[in-house]
Amino acid sequence: MSTRKPMKTAAKGDAMNTAPRTRVAKVTRADGGTAPRAPGEGPQGLLTLSEAAEMLGRVHRTTIMRWVREDRLKCVRLSRKVILFERDEIMRFIRDHRATGH
Repeated sequence: MSTRKPMKTAAKGDAMNTAPRTRVAKVTRADGGTAPRAPGEGPQGLLTLSEAAEMLGRVHRTTIMRWVREDRLKCVRLSRKVILFERDEIMRFIRDHRATGH
């Protein structure tokens, strides 16, 4: 005999939240409160891969990672999956490659 509980289903008029949750990065303010983080407002001017791609002219993320592997662009690895870029490094890369065209 089965002791499984029946799954909860939404009845008409019930508002079951089916939307996926999105994570919002937060910044701690001086008064101790938190506020949503604006893009590019990371710690010490660090940018996510998506933010770096946007600054580089909407370059695909695999292209950026290829540039990292080729030592053309430096990154900060927090883990295998978390990769950040210094704003100054992205600006240097843009300056160098705008001048040479490569």
